[in-house]
Amino acid sequence: MSSKNHRILYIRTDRIGDVLMNLPAIRLLRQTFPKSWIAVMLDAPVAELLKDHPDIDEILPIAADEFKKKFGYRLNLTRKIKKIGFDLAVASNPDKFIHALLFFSRIPRRVGYDRKWAFFLNRKMWCKKNECPTHEIQKNLSLVKLISEKVWDQSADLPVNGFERNRIEALLKKEGLAERPFVVVHAGTSNPQKRWPEDRFARLCDQIQLDLNLKVVLIGGEEEIGSSKKVAAQSHVPLIDWTGRLSLSRLVALFHRPEVRLLVSSDSGPAHIAWISGIPAVVMYAKNVPGSDPGRWGPLDSKSEVIFKPIHEIAVEEVYEAAKRIIQTNRALRGA
Repeated sequence: MSSKNHRILYIRTDRIGDVLMNLPAIRLLRQTFPKSWIAVMLDAPVAELLKDHPDIDEILPIAADEFKKKFGYRLNLTRKIKKIGFDLAVASNPDKFIHALLFFSRIPRRVGYDRKWAFFLNRKMWCKKNECPTHEIQKNLSLVKLISEKVWDQSADLPVNGFERNRIEALLKKEGLAERPFVVVHAGTSNPQKRWPEDRFARLCDQIQLDLNLKVVLIGGEEEIGSSKKVAAQSHVPLIDWTGRLSLSRLVALFHRPEVRLLVSSDSGPAHIAWISGIPAVVMYAKNVPGSDPGRWGPLDSKSEVIFKPIHEIAVEEVYEAAKRIIQTNRALRGA
């Protein structure tokens, strides 16, 4: 396929972590078609994460729930996509309505997985749900490889918004954290089965602050304010709580700050934002819970550590020792 004068649509309409696992695949698209216009369709709440990304020319935010439930919404979106006139589409998350949209939008080249109305596609990759042995990043790269002979250049980062960079710097100064190393802790998760108990997070925060002499900052979305409050209430050393105060773009800016030494989190979106941004993470994956497998979703950097057990069998000391190893390694590398 020629790399000139093509408009490409890449689709991933689910949650934060699922979307971020597509950054290498989008990068490979950009390598393959350097002069093409690449648009990414994703759920509106996640859209700000990829705003101003150098490999993306346009963000097409949609209301993913309405797309699933309302025929009228799907019809209007199909008309919009048809009017744009894309030459190629890659559907990263298999979905019968997405596959139909690509066909009825008259996009000539339609790439996706061989399931869920895959007869609407003309380039397909077989991968049965939850049975693909490879990491999600590699799976998405393999999908793009159906139309590319390039090799991913290992580039995958999140852009930092200049305004949010300044807001984070001001917030750090206000809290006395500017140029002072600290640890970020995320106690929430969208799936309660993946959530490590708040009392253990509280004990972990105490150990980090007392034994490692590092301040702890709690983060999370508005829906996780309750979890962070429980952690703070059970901690013996005061914590800084920013839960509900950081947008996704501001969280990206936070994880690009040199003061952040580590994130500790259950399996969640912020864990992916951290390691992709260069911040090591200790991530707890809940064994025997669907969709919580580090072999498929875990960090791929060399600095992070994962703990993969039934969530209530993960001990505080085990998480603390992993955090301590990472922090001590970083100190040695920094010479401080």
